[in-house]
Amino acid sequence: MERTKVAACVVLFNPEDDIFENISSYVAHVGSLIIVDNSTVHNQTLIQKILDTFQNIEYINNHDNLGIATALNIGCNKALEDGYDWILTMDQDSRFINFSHYLSCLENLKNTDEIAILSANTNYNEEMEIPNEAICSYEEKFSAITSANLLNLKLFEKIGKFEDKLFIDLVDYDYCIKAQIHNFKVLYFPNIFVKHALGTVFLRKNLFTKKTRAKREHNPQRTYYFARNYLYLSSKYGKYFPKELNMLKILNILFIHEVTKILLYEDQKGAKLRAKFIGLLHFFTNKFGKYIV
Repeated sequence: MERTKVAACVVLFNPEDDIFENISSYVAHVGSLIIVDNSTVHNQTLIQKILDTFQNIEYINNHDNLGIATALNIGCNKALEDGYDWILTMDQDSRFINFSHYLSCLENLKNTDEIAILSANTNYNEEMEIPNEAICSYEEKFSAITSANLLNLKLFEKIGKFEDKLFIDLVDYDYCIKAQIHNFKVLYFPNIFVKHALGTVFLRKNLFTKKTRAKREHNPQRTYYFARNYLYLSSKYGKYFPKELNMLKILNILFIHEVTKILLYEDQKGAKLRAKFIGLLHFFTNKFGKYIV
């Protein structure tokens, strides 16, 4: 496959200067990098450095946070207009370790007509051994996070684009589900490595046992979006995927399992519980899009 048939899109939100190194890990290997800027605080120095350094940049400033779904749709539509067949979707805090191997694996796929998404291994750590040549073994997955995906643009319109009403969380999950409803595949390549920030790790003490454990957790804003959007996915797709999205299962996860974790371990207990129940209310009242808790 010619390089010019693969574009990339990275969505920015109030980025720090180190984002430049992340972009450098893949920008030279794609025909065009579409930067969609959702920032409310713009890093003009960073943007100018990127534009001055790389020749294949398309910069789109949304002048506000329009959400990850809208930003990805802008990037994908631009790539389609420019004649690309595939687009790499990246978070600003993700960095490839062996991106050239990823493109080799894409070239080696025999038939991509039924493949919606290629996904990479975002659990990279410094102890992992990187192969000298591309190892293109893969497996099918139910879902993949947005960052480091290669998206088949020939199927983009048929699958149905990213769901704007979700705004941020589970946008990737929704797209993967829609792809599989259309009998398209999500493939995972465990030997394509990405350094990806998974969020802050906190040391939390159990309220009763006093034992301490390391936990990744969501702030109240993300807690709201996860609750509302998971309920939406369950109501819309549960009939197709009852094992993964049965409503009783999702309610148990959101309002028993996760509430217990918040009460036992996490801080901002009141704000997070309030956010969860606002998400529940908004799901039932069909209130979607951006909401500040």
